[in-house]
Amino acid sequence: MTDLYAALIINKKRLFDTVPAELQNLVKDKLNELGYDTNGNPLSADQ
Repeated sequence: MTDLYAALIINKKRLFDTVPAELQNLVKDKLNELGYDTNGNPLSADQ
């Protein structure tokens, strides 16, 4: 489920706030691992 939510956020089809609370930390970690913030925007090189 974390991969699905991460992909939806990256593709601007879902907002992070709509991810179930019990999955938010896992999804946030997955997004960071993929190089994105919780808005689905790429992280800059200095972060």
